[in-house]
Amino acid sequence: GSNSPSICLVFEFMNTDLENVINNRSLLLTTTHIKSYMIMLLLGLEYLHNNWILHRDLKPNNLLIDKRGVLKIADFGLAKFFGSPSRLMSHEVVTRWYRSPELLFGAKKYGTGVDIWAAGLIMAELLL
Repeated sequence: GSNSPSICLVFEFMNTDLENVINNRSLLLTTTHIKSYMIMLLLGLEYLHNNWILHRDLKPNNLLIDKRGVLKIADFGLAKFFGSPSRLMSHEVVTRWYRSPELLFGAKKYGTGVDIWAAGLIMAELLL
């Protein structure tokens, strides 16, 4: 053992993620479920964006769901503050399938649209 200090993060238990829900063919996702998940996702994004945070990696397996069906946004490893006019950002973010057109074309300046685009693709995936 080492005497160096360590940091321990403890999070609440979340039963599954939206990717597992989408891929589980034994589950029937009703329009009520889809609306509920999308409302929770969009309210979470509204909170982040109102606080100048871009998630930049929204995808179904970064959306955790507890046993009550509450959805929470997770994995902030690529998140960044935005809003500074001189701030240049990498276009190499967001899992390729959820990247917005501006990121695919290599934009260095972008905003909340990258998260909204990903949310729209997630909604389409829920509806398929």
